[in-house]
Amino acid sequence: MFARKKFGQAENVDPLQRAVKSKKNVPTLVELPSKAGIPKLKRQATGLAKRSAFGDLTNATKEKEAETKKAQGLVKPALKANISAVPVKKTVKKKASGLKSSQESNSSSVSSSQESVKGDSSLIQKNLAAGVPLDRQEEDFSFIVAEDFDSHDEDDKERLFTIDRENYSDVFNIGIYAQDIFDYYKRREMSFVLPDYLKVKGSKITPMMRSVLIDWMVEIQENFELNHETLYLAVKLSDLFLARQPQDKEQLQLVGAAAVFIASKFDERCPPLIEDFLYICDNSFDRDQFIQMEMEILRKIDFDLGIPLSYRFLRRYSKVAKTSMITLTLSRYILELSLMEYSMVTKRDSLIAAAALYIAMKMKGEGEWEGEVVQSSGYSVEDMKSMVLALNQMLHSKHHPQLNTIHSKYSHPVFHSVAELKPLSSSKLL
Repeated sequence: MFARKKFGQAENVDPLQRAVKSKKNVPTLVELPSKAGIPKLKRQATGLAKRSAFGDLTNATKEKEAETKKAQGLVKPALKANISAVPVKKTVKKKASGLKSSQESNSSSVSSSQESVKGDSSLIQKNLAAGVPLDRQEEDFSFIVAEDFDSHDEDDKERLFTIDRENYSDVFNIGIYAQDIFDYYKRREMSFVLPDYLKVKGSKITPMMRSVLIDWMVEIQENFELNHETLYLAVKLSDLFLARQPQDKEQLQLVGAAAVFIASKFDERCPPLIEDFLYICDNSFDRDQFIQMEMEILRKIDFDLGIPLSYRFLRRYSKVAKTSMITLTLSRYILELSLMEYSMVTKRDSLIAAAALYIAMKMKGEGEWEGEVVQSSGYSVEDMKSMVLALNQMLHSKHHPQLNTIHSKYSHPVFHSVAELKPLSSSKLL
């Protein structure tokens, strides 16, 4: 149904390297003379000046002109006015008394005042070069007392989960805010509830077509080595767009490719290029069609890309439950399979993630669904019962020969071959 192309060894090149043009005939750069506190400017000695990469999107050009004016000495009057405004400590000359100590004190005070003026002027120059306003005043934080924090630290830690107390001082895990963030994600889920959009009268896309599309998107994620969050966001974007703007089946591959492209720019440090997506689509669409579809998707979702994802919930719940990497990988396999199930579209992502982790913990015999994981997720076993049965039935069903990408992916030793594990019966799960 979709045009598929995989990268061979000769073609498996970094997208950034493919986009780099030849460096021949590139004009050299010459440094302009600069003064203290003003950054050096460079300009091309020969040839035409190349436009900045973001010149059309940012104020880079205007900032460059402003810096050039500063380098040409247009800021000298401002500097002089500012330097003269710096308060200088006045020294009172005493009558000649012949005392050596008084002369030394006067000379030391004069030299110190001169040094302060000199230091202030250099600081003013640096601030002007950095674009700091002349009238900026530093905010006074003297009213903050360190003891105020210490008195509340112990109380805050007691209210946190074990994993958050362990990461309390880790600025990358932000244990003090972690649970609040995921509680906020759960509240935002209601803003992204999807209807049963393929059952709408006149829909030209079937659940099978959607499954084929997602299987192909997983293949893209594998080829480009994208984050799993990118895949989940792309699937969510596709469903949201199709629910709000029905499409013909001929446009389905374009929708999926554009969704992956948007998700990559949102979540990846080095997203693939448009040319890469045109290539894997076997040039079924041109560049203008691709950009037009990207704009349409962003308009329909109102540019709101902060969508709660089941994968993020899964990582949080597994941290609280302190599961092993094999159990986490197994739950990721179950969760990724659920992406292709159209019946899961209308369900809450946090519930699907909790049920997937519960099944994995049961299959590996690792812990019970109780205690902090129940408090963190907000779901008891009774709340997840119907979802657990649905996911377990999915695991027992026979894989379609055309939808084997996820199963092959998680059969690899890198993923602990979790796809080869035999699922449990429903009676052993509940």
